[in-house]
Amino acid sequence: MFKHYKIIIALPFVCGVALANSALTVKKSGRPAASGLKVKSSMVPTYDVYTKKTVKGKTEITKIKSIPLLDLGEERQVQAGSVSPLRLPASQALNLQPLRSKTASPVLQFNIAPYKAVVEAPKNITSADAFKKIPDVKMLPHIADAKTQDPLVNLAKIDEMKPNDYKLLQAMIFLEYHKNYEMAMGLFAELMEDPEHRLQSLFNYAMTAKGLGLYSEFRQYMIQVSQETKNKEWQQRATAALAENISLLEVSDIAMIDPLVIKFEIDVTQNDDYQLTRAKYYSEKGQLGLMEDALIFITEKSKRYPDALLLMALNNYRQGKVDEAIGHLNRLMDATDGDKSSQLRSVGALTLARIQFQKSDYKDAFQSYLKVEKSNPLWLQAAIESAWTQVLSEDYEGAAGNMFSLHTDFFKNAFAPESYVVRTVGYLNLCQYGDGVQVLTEMNKKYGPTKKKLDEYLKSHKDHLSYYETVKNWVKNSDLKEVDGLPRAFIVELARHPAFMNNQRQINTYEDEIQRFNKISLTLVTLERQFIARQSEANAELAKAKGSNKTGSSAITSAERKLLSARIQYHIAKKARVSIKNLREKGIARIEKEKGELRVAAAKALKARFADMFASLSKVLDQNDVLQYELYSGAGEHIRYQMAGGDPTDKERPELKVQKEKSLNWKFKGEIWEDEVGHYRSSLKNVCPQQDNVAGLVEQ
Repeated sequence: MFKHYKIIIALPFVCGVALANSALTVKKSGRPAASGLKVKSSMVPTYDVYTKKTVKGKTEITKIKSIPLLDLGEERQVQAGSVSPLRLPASQALNLQPLRSKTASPVLQFNIAPYKAVVEAPKNITSADAFKKIPDVKMLPHIADAKTQDPLVNLAKIDEMKPNDYKLLQAMIFLEYHKNYEMAMGLFAELMEDPEHRLQSLFNYAMTAKGLGLYSEFRQYMIQVSQETKNKEWQQRATAALAENISLLEVSDIAMIDPLVIKFEIDVTQNDDYQLTRAKYYSEKGQLGLMEDALIFITEKSKRYPDALLLMALNNYRQGKVDEAIGHLNRLMDATDGDKSSQLRSVGALTLARIQFQKSDYKDAFQSYLKVEKSNPLWLQAAIESAWTQVLSEDYEGAAGNMFSLHTDFFKNAFAPESYVVRTVGYLNLCQYGDGVQVLTEMNKKYGPTKKKLDEYLKSHKDHLSYYETVKNWVKNSDLKEVDGLPRAFIVELARHPAFMNNQRQINTYEDEIQRFNKISLTLVTLERQFIARQSEANAELAKAKGSNKTGSSAITSAERKLLSARIQYHIAKKARVSIKNLREKGIARIEKEKGELRVAAAKALKARFADMFASLSKVLDQNDVLQYELYSGAGEHIRYQMAGGDPTDKERPELKVQKEKSLNWKFKGEIWEDEVGHYRSSLKNVCPQQDNVAGLVEQ
């Protein structure tokens, strides 16, 4: 049996003092006296080796006299092998050429002058006093060590999403992400019944209505949010939405929106549409200071700048600043030079011409009248007024020529009785009395019966709505020459008035909105059919996937998702159609009510316009007798003057006319072209007697 030996080695205790004894013996407690540390004279310590073994439960320590050698094995031997002879390359013969010595280059001699420069004394960069002026830098205050503490974690209750929360989320996805306004509107209409989500649903329903082009619905519900709620956050959001979409609202809505904009400090300085609407509202109310405050934010780079110029011109004119008003209108003409057919340019040109006419600046007024576009309803009135400028400037040929162009077949359906008066006055001042009498005869023949018809209409139509029905019946069949006894030309001129056209334009907008409301239901019905078809496709795809014996495959999962999506969308579309039904009925009823109010306003405008046109026609016809007297009287004097041997006047008068290449003389033979209207001049000459001769003839 193997014996296990445990070797114990006594460690030396090293000291820093050298020992001079030849040998020392250090005894240790617990060991035999013979065991100890021995130090030789060479200062190399030697150790005794002991072994411990247990015999019959007793432990014995025995000194080992001979230590066995450690068998390290034999050292590895290395033997050199045979090496093959080296194969070195053969030496090459070198052909060395002898070096030819060259003559050395001449050595350059440099004459370096000795350094004799005088070194200046060192300069003083600073002084001792400068160091005293250096300010002391205060020590930074001690920064206390950061104190840390354990975080306080409080458990809070998590509000779980309810079914209506998911429904609201679906509606917002349809509204903002898919732009599917019909589906979103149905969900918002359903959520309006939930008090918790009512406010947010009202706001988003209004935004959905705007996306569908239901602008009056947007106005109705967004104003409701801004006025009824006490929640400042939603009130502010509604006010911002109203200000941003001010062009969809009424001008009168500014009275309600502007205080809220100021209250919530909403920045509208860059919103030109809002500032222009403010200016229009305060202009109607006569608050010119607030009007100017609004217009100051509209710069020259804005597309609303021409509108602002017109309002500024009217503002200055109302304050008596005529020259400033003319300046703004001239800038309006420059700003709209690229769009000569715009309504704003024609209105500005007519306004500018009338102001210049009042200042007796007939030459500039005539040129301003020519800037009114021929396709504009204001052109006929502008043409008559421009002829009056020619009369007052003694350009009678031009006045008579332009009015003659209005009496051709090209304008046979135009209602312009005043043009006959202007033309007669032109002939009267040219002493062409026969032509003047002929013009008055034509006027009586054309407008005499019209006056009787208007008089009969006034007596038989007392209700203002009957005027609206007359115009409405003519619009349905515009080829009729008469409607309710009124001539077509009179009805056309009657319906051109801006007061009627603005109201009728809004009525037409409401009609379009009703059609869009009805189209929503049709769109939802179409969506329902599409989703039913998608369900059928998904069922077929699912059956095909299951038939492939691959349970749990991606094809089955995809088909199941498509089927679930189609079912959910079908359910939402069907429910949306039912939810929108009540809102559509309420919206259409509101629109019909507002249409009725607008219809009444339009009818009143037509009745007032009818009265003005009837009075104007009566005044023109009443002047017929006066003009006839002037014509016959002048003709008699003219005949008497000619029989006395008088000569016609050779006085030169200023002519108000367009460029020479556009000015035409007419002899009432041929055709009238649209682009030539307004550029005609009469070829009749002035045959009036000379003033001096007339005066002498009268003295005799």
